[in-house]
Amino acid sequence: MLPPGFSPADFYYLLPEIVLTLGSILVLVADLYVPRERRGVLTGLSVAVAAATALAIVAVGNPHATISRGLLSIDAFGIFFKLLFLGAAALTLMMSGPYLAVEGTSAGAYCFLVLAATLGMMFMASGVELVTIFIGLETMAVSFYILAGYLKPNARSNEAAVKYFLLGAFSLGILLYGMSLLYGLTGSTSLKAIATALADETANRQLLLLAVILVVAGVGFKIAAVPFHMWAPDVYEGAPTPITAFLSVGSKAASFAMLLRIFVEGLPSMSVDWRVLFEALAIVTMTVGNIAAITQSNIKRMLAYSSIAQAGYVLVGVVAGTPRGIAATLIYLLVYAFMQLGAFAVVVLLRRQDAIGDELKDFNGLYFRRPLAAFAMLLFMLSLGGIPPTAGFMGKFWLFGAAIEAGYVRLAVIGVLNSALSLYYYIRVVVFMWLRNEPAGSEPKPTPALAAAIAIALLGTLALGIYPRPLFEAAEASARALGAVAETAAR
Repeated sequence: MLPPGFSPADFYYLLPEIVLTLGSILVLVADLYVPRERRGVLTGLSVAVAAATALAIVAVGNPHATISRGLLSIDAFGIFFKLLFLGAAALTLMMSGPYLAVEGTSAGAYCFLVLAATLGMMFMASGVELVTIFIGLETMAVSFYILAGYLKPNARSNEAAVKYFLLGAFSLGILLYGMSLLYGLTGSTSLKAIATALADETANRQLLLLAVILVVAGVGFKIAAVPFHMWAPDVYEGAPTPITAFLSVGSKAASFAMLLRIFVEGLPSMSVDWRVLFEALAIVTMTVGNIAAITQSNIKRMLAYSSIAQAGYVLVGVVAGTPRGIAATLIYLLVYAFMQLGAFAVVVLLRRQDAIGDELKDFNGLYFRRPLAAFAMLLFMLSLGGIPPTAGFMGKFWLFGAAIEAGYVRLAVIGVLNSALSLYYYIRVVVFMWLRNEPAGSEPKPTPALAAAIAIALLGTLALGIYPRPLFEAAEASARALGAVAETAAR
C-alpha cells in the first residue's frame, strides 16, 4: 500500500533515479566478482548505467508534474541539469580507468560513489522543497568527501578529504540554519509556500534578511565563491584528478541548480536583496580567482582558481535574474562542463608511473609528443578564456549580454576585463606545450576511453561555439519552466 499522497505515477516519474540507484548497486556488487586487473569493466558498466539513466529521462519526458507530495518537480529545468550531470559523470568515468590503473587502486567503490554523487545532484535539481534539496546536497557531499580522499597512501589526498569534510560540514550547518529560519518565518519548507508567504510582507524583515544571508553563504561555499573559496585549491590539488574534474563541474552545476531553485522559486519577493549580495560576490569572485590563478605553477591549482573565477561569471546571469539571464546561466554551465572536463582529461593523460603530470613543466613539449592532445588543450584554454569560435565565447557573450539587458552594465564590463586578464594564465599553458621542447618522463599514451573523453569534450567545445542554437533553445525552455513556477508561487 502506498503512503498517502503518493501514486503509481510517482514511481514512473522517478524512473531515472530508480535506474541510477539500482545501477550503482549493481556496480558495487559486480566489484566482488570482477578481477582487480580488469577494472575497466566496472568503469564501462558505470558509463552504461549513466547512459541508461539518460534514456530513462528521455522516456519519461517533460510532464511538468510535481510529484511525491510536492517534494520534486519534473520539468525542463530539472531535465536540463540531470542530463548535464550524467554527461559529466560519464566523461569522468571514462577518464578514470587509466588513472586508477596508474594509482593501483580499486574501481568498484569509486564508480559507485561517482554514481551516488550524481544521484544526489539529480535530487538537488528537481527538489522544490528545502528538506529534499538538503538531502540531495548531503548525498552528493558525503560521496565527494570520500572520493577526495580515495587515494589512501597519498598524503595530499588525505589532507584534501579532511579539509573538504570540515569546511563542508561547517558550511552545511550555516545553510541549514538559514533554511530553518525560512521555515520558522513561513511555516513551510515548500518553496512555493515560502514564496506565497513572503509575498504578504508580514514576516520579520530583519530575520528574513539574516536567513537570506545565511543561505547565500552556505551556497557560496558549494560554488566556491569568494570569500568561501579557501577550500577549493587544496581540495582540487589533492583529490584524484578525475574527481577534481567532476567536483569542479558536477558539484558546481548542482549547487547553481539549488541556488536558482531556492532564490528564483522560493524568494522572488527578496530579489532586490539577494541580487545585491550576488552582484558583490560575482565581482569579488571573478577578480580574486583570476588574480590568484596567475601565480600558480600547479595546473590543478590553476584550474581551481580558474573555476572560482568561472563561478563569478556564472553569477552574472543569476544577478540579471531575467529569463535570458537564467538561460545564460544554464548555457554557460553546460559549456563550462565540456571545456573543464576536457582540460582535466589532458591532465589525466600526463599521469604516468614516472610522472604525476600536474605541474606546468609537465606540459613541456606536449605538441611534439602528442600533437592532437596539445591541440585539444589549446582549444580548451581558449574556450575558458572566451575566445571565438569556441563555446566559451558564446557562453560569456550570452551572460554579459543578459547583464547589459538587465541594466548591470558595470558588472558586464568587469566581467569582460576579467576575461581578458584570464588569458594570461591560459596562454601560459599553451606556451609550455608548443614553444618548449623539454619533455620529462615517459611518452604519454591515452587509452581508447580517455581519448574518447577528450574527443567528446573537444567536439562539444567546438560544436556549441559554431552552432549553439539547439543549446540556446533548450536553455530558454528550461528558464521558462523555472520562471513559470516562480510566477505561480508569487501569485
